[in-house]
Amino acid sequence: MLKLLPLTCLVASLLAHYSEANVVVIDDLGAKVEISEPIRRIVSLAPNLTELLFEIDAGNLIVGADEFSNYPPQANSIQRVNSHSAVNYEAITALQPDIIFAWSSGNGISTINRLRSLGFRVFSFEISRLEDFPSVYRRLGILTGKIDESVKMTNKFVSQLESITKRFSKLEKVKTLYQVWDKPLMTVNKQHIISEIISICGGVNVFANIDSLTPIINIEAVLSENPQVILSSGGEEAKRKLFRSWQKWQEIDAVKNKNLFLVPPDLLARQTSRILSGAEYLCQFLEQSR
Repeated sequence: MLKLLPLTCLVASLLAHYSEANVVVIDDLGAKVEISEPIRRIVSLAPNLTELLFEIDAGNLIVGADEFSNYPPQANSIQRVNSHSAVNYEAITALQPDIIFAWSSGNGISTINRLRSLGFRVFSFEISRLEDFPSVYRRLGILTGKIDESVKMTNKFVSQLESITKRFSKLEKVKTLYQVWDKPLMTVNKQHIISEIISICGGVNVFANIDSLTPIINIEAVLSENPQVILSSGGEEAKRKLFRSWQKWQEIDAVKNKNLFLVPPDLLARQTSRILSGAEYLCQFLEQSR
């Protein structure tokens, strides 16, 4: 379980980083990034990183962002510098960022290396578990000078996660299938952060032990595991599609008992503090099935 630490202790620890002329912060690829003063111009290459920066009140420092950075609403006014398929290196160069924040698995090592070869300072993040969030907030706070704000977000996140875990993790276990995609049918294994959330909600991921992070499965495997709940993410149209696609499989408990649920878009898909809002939905759906 993550620890909730006193605000004064955390602030003192972070401020110590600025007692030296230069600060070295290590990213999630192991690269050392050195700064001599807080960053003032940021390019964010992933929507979750954009959102995390706004969470610590550093959104005003972002001068360029990816095409999907749409939350909070203020992010929509930021200049776009990359899409899912291409990075606009010329636009980034024109913006003269002090640092570029990248998503290791999302943007890819080739893009990150290309940016570094062009002389940009690149800092990469990867959130694989809920326990990774405090470190992300801490380093963002150091790099942007938003130390108090990053500490407050850390404590808020830890407190909310602790509350959810206490309320739901010890309840009756519910066999759960999380559907990432329908054609082909894809789910998540135990290494995925969504599987961790299923666990703290008192669920059991029926495909936890498959090797692939997001494995493709077939209907025979689902029939064999017979989940009590089927979950996915999306809006009203996705909900109608989910119900239609499963109706012919009435021998599955989740279908027979109408325990098919959708978490609102982006809450579980983006690694930001809103993932805990997604967890609240997921926990309530499992509780409803009980």
